[in-house]
This record gives sequence, structure tokens and C-alpha cells, in this order.
Amino acid sequence: MICLYPTMTTSAPDIVSLTDAESRRLGARMTVLAQAMADTGEVTDFASTGWLPDRFFDLLGELNATYDAYIAHNISASALKIQCRFGCTRCCHQAVHGVYSFEVIHLYRQLRSLPDYGDIHNTFVARADEFQRLVAEFTATQTSATPNDAIAAYALQKFAAAAKPCPLLLGNNCRVYEHRPVPCRMYYSLTHPMYCTTPHGQNFHIEPPEEANAILWDLSGRLAFPFSEYLAQGLVSFAFRRQFRPWAAPVAST
Repeated sequence: MICLYPTMTTSAPDIVSLTDAESRRLGARMTVLAQAMADTGEVTDFASTGWLPDRFFDLLGELNATYDAYIAHNISASALKIQCRFGCTRCCHQAVHGVYSFEVIHLYRQLRSLPDYGDIHNTFVARADEFQRLVAEFTATQTSATPNDAIAAYALQKFAAAAKPCPLLLGNNCRVYEHRPVPCRMYYSLTHPMYCTTPHGQNFHIEPPEEANAILWDLSGRLAFPFSEYLAQGLVSFAFRRQFRPWAAPVAST
């Protein structure tokens, strides 16, 4: 499914329908992998054990690789002139939202052992606080009937306008690029990067196939800890809950 980014102000581009045979094959494979993740027995006990097996994250890695192939195929099969290039980090200066809970768990698993993890965590705390201030700022001027979507859209646009870099950027590279969440994988631009954080950008999302996406959101809900779909808030919340340890305990020496 292709979804135009919320700040899009021009008409939708002519995008491939995602219904050709290769798209269906890759989409079906994603559904199989998503179901295998959902069927992992340890998911049921995660709230009490705080642990998931390596095979769960191996399946996630295969799912992401298949999703990347799905995106690449549909871009190559279209007439889209994508402006995204290696080394461009313009999209990395926005609040990442729409993240599955297991992606937060997986990123924490990658980050926790880094020597500068404390600095990364503190920067995410600052980003989460700043985003929440934007939400409170807008909410204070609205009635109680204002939809949550409108509040979120305001905060996202204001945050994007500030163009502060993601704490996971190291120079012009994402230090967890291989493990980046779906919202980062699916974001593309048809216009110059200078427009990506403005209402003039022709940005769009190539979302996961609907059947796989439904399974993954259900799985995300089963693993909630509690959880925010915003990456900064999600990582901060997870890090504060010490009962979660999404890697195997070290084997005791004899």
C-alpha cells in the first residue's frame, strides 16, 4: 500500500499498483514471516520474562530484507524519480512514528551494549520531552473535541520544522541502518531533500502489505510494555523498565 506523507500538498504521483506477480510473491512471503514471528511461543510470556529468543529477531531480519526487496521492486517497476540518495539524512530530522513495539525492543537490543548508549538514551529523552511539549502547546489552544490525529499532525510538523537530527545518526549515516524500523524504510521523496521537512515535499510511504501489516500490529499489541508508537518515547519507556532483557542471560560458569 502506498500512502502519501501527511504534509503532502500536491496531487498524488502515478505509482505502480503493487499488484503484479512479484509484489504478490514478496507480500505473501512477508505474511508468512510475520505469522512465524507471531507464533513464537515466548511472545505470550514476554510481559513476565522480558525475553525473546534469537530466532524471533532472525525472523524480523528476514522480514525486513523481504520488505526492502518489495519496496525496491515496486520503485524499479514504476516511473518514479526518487530523489533519495545515500548520505542524505533529511528524513532523519523528523519524529519517527508508527513503530511496532518489537522494533523498539530490537533497537534497544542493538543499542544497549554501545559504549555511548547513555548519551544516546539522554538525547532520546530530550527528543521525547520536546515532542510532548509540542503536543501540550497545541492541546492548550484546542477544545476537548480536537481529534488526536490533528494534535499529532501539529506536533510532527513543528518537530520537522526544527530539523533536529535523530540521536542514531553518526555523521551522515544511521548507525542502526540495517535494523531501522518500518517508518524509516518506507519513506521516499520525489522532490529535493530541502523540501522533505516542509509542506512542499512530495514525500510518500510504501507501506507493508495489508495482510502482513495486520499480523504485525496484532503482534505489536501483544508485546506492548506499555508502548508508544513514537520511536523516542518508545525507547525511553522500554529502557526504564528494567524487567525487560531481550537477549539471553549469560551462561553461569561452572
